[in-house]
Amino acid sequence: MRVSGHVYFNGRLRQGTIDLSGDPEFKEGIANDGLYGTIMPMPVNAHTHIGDSFICDEPSGSLPDIVGPGGLKHRMLEHASEDSIIRGIRSSNSFMRENGTVSYIDFREGGLKGVKLIRKSKPWHIRPVILGRPFGNDSLEWILDSSDGIALSSISDIDYEEAMKASVETRKKGKIFALHFSENRREDIERILDLKPSFLVHGIAADDRDLTLLGKLGIPVAITPRSNIFYGKRPDYGRYMKYGIEMMIGTDNVFITEPDIFSEMDFLYRYQRFSTYINPSDILKFAIDNPRKFLQKNGVDTGGAYLFFKNQLLNEYQIVTKKHYFRSSIIRISE
Repeated sequence: MRVSGHVYFNGRLRQGTIDLSGDPEFKEGIANDGLYGTIMPMPVNAHTHIGDSFICDEPSGSLPDIVGPGGLKHRMLEHASEDSIIRGIRSSNSFMRENGTVSYIDFREGGLKGVKLIRKSKPWHIRPVILGRPFGNDSLEWILDSSDGIALSSISDIDYEEAMKASVETRKKGKIFALHFSENRREDIERILDLKPSFLVHGIAADDRDLTLLGKLGIPVAITPRSNIFYGKRPDYGRYMKYGIEMMIGTDNVFITEPDIFSEMDFLYRYQRFSTYINPSDILKFAIDNPRKFLQKNGVDTGGAYLFFKNQLLNEYQIVTKKHYFRSSIIRISE
């Protein structure tokens, strides 16, 4: 299969032709046969909590009141039926896939049961990267054997020695270890780095030294702009780029923000336009190149799936801010 027109390949949009019959191969020039339009790899949602998709009530209060330990989300999860949680997960899986997402990195609550709930939702045509966490009497080994790794809350919320144990065991198995950091207040970056995280989420309250260290060590950070604004958090995401941090973008809790990665990119562009400007080509990298490279490095295959805009020659600005205005289809090469 060949597609000519505007091709997103190796981090930028180019004019030419991509051959998808084997390993993707780009050539300059327009082919006389095949499809014509704009084609791009489907993006990755780098941070979700998909298990709370079933929650319908309007949340009120501060960030800790809503998603902190003992907060609204955890109380609702504790009392929800398995069927209602699975229905919510299925709905979010379908929504993400239909809106052009190939994979999502999920921080799973509820221990081994939480991991199994995603499996039971049968996520056809979308690849969940499931990062579990210890809960109750569940064995850490069981969770690791059933998931792609471990993702914890912040070091302010959990026992540090248990976090270190989880980090060591996860790295022994060659899996992903991640956690939230400095979301509501600044946390000790040295203690966080001692846990040797594969990637981190948020960093809203991190200071310049914290970000400098993360940039030097090459630790990616996933940001969630719409969720942050919901809680009144207004960081300048351009700071992350200043320190050379490899950024990824996600949507966070589903009951706060629907898991639409294109809406997230659009919001980030508009939010930063008169702050530290972030151009659309960089925003696309946050959703496509950076998370795909991260997952590939950690042995996760997202499959060959592309978004195709027939007879439309789009630019980066249009893709980031107007994707839903143009009709698109999914081209699957391998999954």
